[in-house]
Amino acid sequence: MKGDAYLSPYSLPRSLGEALDWLRRESDPYEVLGQEFITVCSEIKEMEFAGFMKVISPWEREHLLLLV
Repeated sequence: MKGDAYLSPYSLPRSLGEALDWLRRESDPYEVLGQEFITVCSEIKEMEFAGFMKVISPWEREHLLLLV
């Protein structure tokens, strides 16, 4: 972050998908981390998220399944 973060018009991503899109769009991470790292890291996180989405969370089980 450069400057005062409180005065910045940007906000943090609200989801992993948004964060990965930002990571791929911005040039600064590529300059610091390199193309290969960004590619591998984002693909791993997408696979982890896909696996996470296949599982019913305790909150979903408690609050949503009881309503069906």
